[in-house]
Amino acid sequence: MARTDWRLAIHPKHKRMYAQIPAGLPAEGYPTVDGIKSAARAQGIEQRLLLPDEALEKHIAKARENGGEEYLFPVAIEPTFDVRISVSPNKLSAKLYVRKATEGTPLDMRLIESVIGNCKLANLDMARVKADLEDFRKGPRMELVDYALAEGTPPGRGQNREFVCLAEELPEETKADVSPRALQFIAKQGGSEDITAEELRLAMVKSNTVVLSFSPAEPGTPGTDVQGREIPGLPGNDPFVQSLYGASLGPQGIKTMKEGLLAVVERAGVYRVWVMPYLDAKVTINVTSDKMLASISLEGEEGAGKPLTPAFARESIDQMGIKGEIDEAAIAAGIKEALSSGAERKLTLIKGKHPVKAGGPKIEWKVTLSEEAPSVHILKDETILSWSTAKADEDGVNVFGEVLKAGKAEKIRVPAHDDTIRAEPEDPDAAERRLVATRSGELSLADGTLSIKGSKKFEGDVDESSGDLNFPGDLELLGNVAKGRVVRAEGSLSMKGVADAALVAAGGQLFIDGGIKGGGTGTAWSKQSIDLTFAENARVLAGQDIAIANYCFQCLVKTNGKLIMKGNPGVLLGGSVQASRGIEVFELGSSKTIRTSISFGQNYLVRDQIAVCEKEALGIKETLGKIDGEMAKLQGTDPRIQALRQKKLELLKRNEKLTVRIFSLKEQFEAHVRSSIRVENAVWPGVILESHGRYYEVRERRHHVEFTFDQATGQITCLPINDEEES
Repeated sequence: MARTDWRLAIHPKHKRMYAQIPAGLPAEGYPTVDGIKSAARAQGIEQRLLLPDEALEKHIAKARENGGEEYLFPVAIEPTFDVRISVSPNKLSAKLYVRKATEGTPLDMRLIESVIGNCKLANLDMARVKADLEDFRKGPRMELVDYALAEGTPPGRGQNREFVCLAEELPEETKADVSPRALQFIAKQGGSEDITAEELRLAMVKSNTVVLSFSPAEPGTPGTDVQGREIPGLPGNDPFVQSLYGASLGPQGIKTMKEGLLAVVERAGVYRVWVMPYLDAKVTINVTSDKMLASISLEGEEGAGKPLTPAFARESIDQMGIKGEIDEAAIAAGIKEALSSGAERKLTLIKGKHPVKAGGPKIEWKVTLSEEAPSVHILKDETILSWSTAKADEDGVNVFGEVLKAGKAEKIRVPAHDDTIRAEPEDPDAAERRLVATRSGELSLADGTLSIKGSKKFEGDVDESSGDLNFPGDLELLGNVAKGRVVRAEGSLSMKGVADAALVAAGGQLFIDGGIKGGGTGTAWSKQSIDLTFAENARVLAGQDIAIANYCFQCLVKTNGKLIMKGNPGVLLGGSVQASRGIEVFELGSSKTIRTSISFGQNYLVRDQIAVCEKEALGIKETLGKIDGEMAKLQGTDPRIQALRQKKLELLKRNEKLTVRIFSLKEQFEAHVRSSIRVENAVWPGVILESHGRYYEVRERRHHVEFTFDQATGQITCLPINDEEES
């Protein structure tokens, strides 16, 4: 049974008094400093032999931390004589410790003086030391603790170092323009909002360049240690860097990690540094040599650069001297698109009007062709130009507002065209006629003749230097597609190369003599069929059949036709497949039991339509709730009530149509599409098949089998392939 109280006892070996705390002692039973002193007095122990109160408090606290375990700690000082001298790590102080013995000669004064002498302390007042030691010997104290023998002179510290800016700071006029945008950028990055433009130091800098270097180190005055030896003076402190953005701190100073605008703020020796992106927006006005067409090119800003705004565009137009009616809304929309896409946006700004004599053709171009841009993309049935016969002389005007007299007008003819373009109406005497594209492609004007090229070949990689490709007809690409790029053809797309986390899309057939390494985001899309060599961690979406020769690994595949994989090795592994007409594959899954999900036998594009309609219906429901809330706050005579009621009625009608639409689509989705999953070689565990909400999990390896959905039983069945019946 554990004791219920602590006690004092003499250690038999060390002849020193200890406090013993038994295991299981409750917290309220632990000793206190006063309790220890009282117990010591009761045992006839002199108080001067006890440890200081601070030391006892530490021992008691440590005992409590042991959580009820048995604990033993000393309460009295060591009974033997001891003398020690401790010198501080910086050698600026030497202190003496002496402890008296409890038996025999309390102090060996000769030994103490010898220990002190061996330290060879400078400026030692030995007379003072001896007098103090004699007082200690005669006094009741048992310990002389931290007695100061000697002190050195600390070295001085030199002037603190500063940062020296190596970059050329912006002129005051430029700084005044840039500062507000720099402060706005700093605030967005979580910088202090109380920074003023006056505090900012701004400079344009290159990447990987030291822009702030340390000022030279200056040593302080030397000091001396306790033995009289010189201690070198200390250098000044390095400047304190509170925050860094777009830069790094190293032995040479602060180095930029990117190109841009350097902003430095220093307060009381504390530095904050930013290297922020900086690229001014660009507005470029281009005018054709005949002054009859002006276009505008819009490029958005980066970071703290001058922003792209309608006012900036208007200023550029006015500086160029362009006159006439400008479509401000189109410019605003172009600015919004340029900022959101990060790409250059080009727009036709204004067209001049050619002068025409009576009886001549008044031509109005619907597309923009010029010497600078001799070709343009066009869609089938799009109008190229229209014309009518002038009944009287009509003056013209160029983009600078200069009047062009009809009397000086050159003879104008409607351009000739080939059979890729038709004239409407056919009657040559019609009041107004027009030229219309008979196919999509690239429209060009050469030697006075209009023609549309329905196909295009692009040799080289599609990357940052080339930009995205978008062609309204058939496109042939001889190269790779880099990460994040887009290649789109309204017609068929034929590609010899590899797409890397990009979008390749075709309105017709898509053929890739290579494959796609999607990286989780890359997509191959076609309204018709897709044919490629391999697909890896990508999305492959087609309205008709998809053929993948070698392998399809961890992809999302969706087709309203069939997925065909009969090449070498012809492996479908991992990911999710939705194939309305099923799959023909050589190998399905692998021995590593990787989950592969396959749905078949239903129209999965219809399911996508259902999801879109249901999302719209949910949005309508939320909007109706908000309208009801607004109407509840208004008086019955408020004129806004009627507008809200009208909007609610329109939404209810739309919701009713959506309900019918969703019901019809769900019926279509439930219809069975004739299909099967045909595996020529092996299908492995980890493959999960689904059709009409029924599931089949492959639990053991099967060979040369075909899976179908049995409409009679509502189950997925697996049967061996009978090659004799097929032959």
